[in-house]
Amino acid sequence: MEALQSFAKRPWPDGTVIRVLSVEELIILDGQVAGYPLSSVYPQSLLEELTTQARDRASSAVKSAREILQRTRMKLLDDQAIELGEPRTVILDTAKTWRADLIVLGSHGRRGMDRFLLGSVSEAVAIHAHCSVEIIRK
Repeated sequence: MEALQSFAKRPWPDGTVIRVLSVEELIILDGQVAGYPLSSVYPQSLLEELTTQARDRASSAVKSAREILQRTRMKLLDDQAIELGEPRTVILDTAKTWRADLIVLGSHGRRGMDRFLLGSVSEAVAIHAHCSVEIIRK
């Protein structure tokens, strides 16, 4: 939320349109075989529980973001803001489809082994985006 608060405090021009997007990724364990659907590896009840938890986290994040952004002069789009999938891909595809001029991301600031194991969504988006990208660290 620190990145969002920093973003919201800036003087944006009248008519600036923003879209809030939260992407939740299901955790895939090493035992999953590439190319097989999750339902063939995990019980349906576990998949439903994980999906529900992911959507609840995303919904909470979007609600908080909207509350902060509604206090600004920007136009906040009222559309589906919660996606389930691989964050890098969803963010890049959404920005390209929407023809965004700027993507703003928060960064966890992971270093070392965490960054190696988890990767960097913000770095991947910055490298592959069709538009400008701003990454706000804590």
